Amino acid sequence: MKPDERKDYASRNMAGIAYGEMIRNSRRKKGMSQEELGALAHVGKNAVGAWEAGRSRPDLSSVPVICENLGISINEFFGIPEAADQQKGKKIADEATRLFTDRYFRLNEYHRQVILREMDVLIDMQEKTPVSARKLVQIYRNDLAACAGPSWGIGDESGEPVWLYEDSVTSRADEIIRVSGDSMEPRYHDGDQVLVQHTASIRPGEIGIFVTGDMGYIKEFRKEGLRSLNPEYPLMRFSDMDEVRCIGRVIGTMRKDMYASTADIEHYTTAGMRG
Repeated sequence: MKPDERKDYASRNMAGIAYGEMIRNSRRKKGMSQEELGALAHVGKNAVGAWEAGRSRPDLSSVPVICENLGISINEFFGIPEAADQQKGKKIADEATRLFTDRYFRLNEYHRQVILREMDVLIDMQEKTPVSARKLVQIYRNDLAACAGPSWGIGDESGEPVWLYEDSVTSRADEIIRVSGDSMEPRYHDGDQVLVQHTASIRPGEIGIFVTGDMGYIKEFRKEGLRSLNPEYPLMRFSDMDEVRCIGRVIGTMRKDMYASTADIEHYTTAGMRG
């Protein structure tokens, strides 16, 4: 394989889709800037620009955060076919086999043995680890709604703790809050549940939960005020006399598959009591 061909494979997933193109299109569809995506992934705007231009690829640790906030599944990001798409899956599997074989036989005998041993270790770990061994985190799901539209009181706080599967996003979250209204569309919709990391301050360009008086809001923080993503809503400005408090940073949106199953909760809590 020629060097430029290897570079092309490195910039595309198993389905042949360029990572940069996928990130750029999904980001624009969400109405998100490169700066906003970079803040969520804890990288600079230039790093996001390099991803989208195909000059580099996100670190594996950043992929779950990118997928969560851009509405991309992990399988879609890496080009892994859904089970229903058998014919396409066979073609992709054949291509993956060809790529692996090509790279494997370019190694010397010693390095081939290293790869085979590592594969054996991973297979053994995979077969011995049941699905129910996934780590869980417990987070408080608040029934109050953060306004993303016309303002109304958030009311008395009430809610309950819920169990989620641990990943790079849920492990950093402290609370789940529901979005109410449409001023944060197209990124956040009425009824969405967002994961919030508690902090008293956030950086300009980040999305946060703010409270003033008895009103709760989800807004983008700007030095000049709180901004709605929906251009139909004006910037919220405050005077020095107004008390505005930051509750936390919005780090993701809840999906159904983030909630742990009853069986996994039982296994996890029972194992914890035994330990």
